[in-house]
Amino acid sequence: MCVGGRRVSSVVSWRDLVSVAVGGAIGTAVRAGLTLALSADLGPALVPLINVVGAFAIGILFGIRARMPMSTRAQRAQLFFGTGVLGGFTTYSALAVESADLSLLWWGAVTVVVGTFAAWVGVLIGRGGRRRV
Repeated sequence: MCVGGRRVSSVVSWRDLVSVAVGGAIGTAVRAGLTLALSADLGPALVPLINVVGAFAIGILFGIRARMPMSTRAQRAQLFFGTGVLGGFTTYSALAVESADLSLLWWGAVTVVVGTFAAWVGVLIGRGGRRRV
């Protein structure tokens, strides 16, 4: 498998699986806490906001990771923080459920576009401003 133009192992270890699972639990708990604390104030805007912030953070992480030399430690950190914590933090499945109402379909589409843009900007920032994405 190639990541950022570099060949990486596609073999997944139990340690990697546990890392993603623990990170995912942490990210999900943070999202749930924010939902409990902010849903009354932000209402339906909270889920898209969480997703855009998470996409931006994932972009930064992957941009930083692209500058680092290949190592097992860096790969595991990416699995824990990117796939685990930030993957658990974002909730595109909740967005899909909220967008099931056709009158709100535009909301889901806008969130995906803005989230993609936020991830791209995050990658640029993480790479130190270099444009090669």
